[in-house]
Amino acid sequence: MTHEEQDAPQSYRDLLRLRTFRTLWMSQTLSQTAKNGIHFVQVVMIDRLTHSSSHVGIMILAFTIPAVIFSALSGIVVDRFSRKRIMIWSNALRILTALSYVFALTFLHGRSLLLWIYLITFCSSALGQFFGPALAAVIPQHVPKRALLLANSLFNITLIATQIFGLLVVFPLVIKVGQALFGVDGGLKLAFLVIALMYAIATWLLTTIPPDQPPRLVGGTASWRKTVRDFREGWAYIRRLPVLWVPLINLTLTALTIMIMALLAPGFAARVLHVNQEDAVYIFAPAGAGLFLGTVLIGRYGGRWRRETLSNTGLVLIGVALGALGLAGWQAQAAQRLVILMTSAISFVLGGGFAMVGIPSQTMLQERTTPHMRGRVFAAQFMAANIVGMPPMLLAGWLADHFGIPTVAVLVGILVLVVATITVALAHRYHFVPTGIAGFGRDGALPPHATGATSADVGWETEVKQEAKREL
Repeated sequence: MTHEEQDAPQSYRDLLRLRTFRTLWMSQTLSQTAKNGIHFVQVVMIDRLTHSSSHVGIMILAFTIPAVIFSALSGIVVDRFSRKRIMIWSNALRILTALSYVFALTFLHGRSLLLWIYLITFCSSALGQFFGPALAAVIPQHVPKRALLLANSLFNITLIATQIFGLLVVFPLVIKVGQALFGVDGGLKLAFLVIALMYAIATWLLTTIPPDQPPRLVGGTASWRKTVRDFREGWAYIRRLPVLWVPLINLTLTALTIMIMALLAPGFAARVLHVNQEDAVYIFAPAGAGLFLGTVLIGRYGGRWRRETLSNTGLVLIGVALGALGLAGWQAQAAQRLVILMTSAISFVLGGGFAMVGIPSQTMLQERTTPHMRGRVFAAQFMAANIVGMPPMLLAGWLADHFGIPTVAVLVGILVLVVATITVALAHRYHFVPTGIAGFGRDGALPPHATGATSADVGWETEVKQEAKREL
């Protein structure tokens, strides 16, 4: 840790005074804005080509599948190679995917263009799978441990801002300006050029951060068998550390809930509230405000409570809010305006709940994993969120068509509350007592009293450490 990081930052301004952290944050801001912007432009392209929302669903599937396929590999890569280089290459290659759309709009039409969109969506998503775990794993290297909660809070605020500006402000405006200046396709081409420029600047910023030495390095002769073994080792690590279960479960369930909400929001607006589908943005916009406010408050005051308490309380809020959303939907025909106002208020509470779950849970994963396993733990969380999320999303759509969207909201709310009950019990059973760096002993060993682990677990952790040292 550098001299400037010895005193833990107390505010976002203090955090941004750390040069390396500031550079990471700026790079994330640009790359996430570009990522969300390209989704908006893709939706516009598909709608113009097909006038079908089902084809948009195929694009979402093309974006989700790489997360399932590459999550395991990304965690292993992040734990073996330079996180800095991984982030640089992830962004640099996405410059090419963005520019490829300019080529496609010029030379491809109809079905060929549609297939190109699906293909590039898949490739771009695959590249992005390596950026997230690398960024999550590198943050603790440049932020004092006591400031991790504050740092995660700032990164969550950034995610909110980039979603809002990328999807709803910047790129709709870029397309309109481009169409006015260069015609219909010109607006789309200009948008992709701006996206490529954002990725390029984000890549350059990452080249300026200090080089890092990955905890584990292997030669080019590493076999697939070893890769599979390392992946199993990552899951065994999680299985043997009960203090990781609550944050992993809560983050996975929250990701699932957000995906289901995104799937049902347009239909809720059109078929339940009887307003235009695009008006769903304004009805559910308070969720962004709640998420923003919750993120700020948790970053400033969250250290007063146990991480598990904050995260589980947020899960309960989400479950209650989803149930209330379904109940409000059943009354929509009787009092439409009142229900719209109630939906906005419930949406605000949901946003606050997401902040209460996400920030403490991510911090717990960072604090409670050793450096040589951290990348695999985050990759496991990303993969679990996508694997667990795909079947319920398909089921939620079928249930909504047959039983109504309010019913689905109530069922999801009940599911969240049931899981919250389980995670509360887990948090009560397995207490985390930090005794050294990243919550481990001063020699890096896992203390049994901190996790409910057995002496065999401690021995296993020691073996993992010794093996990692031999491979350095």
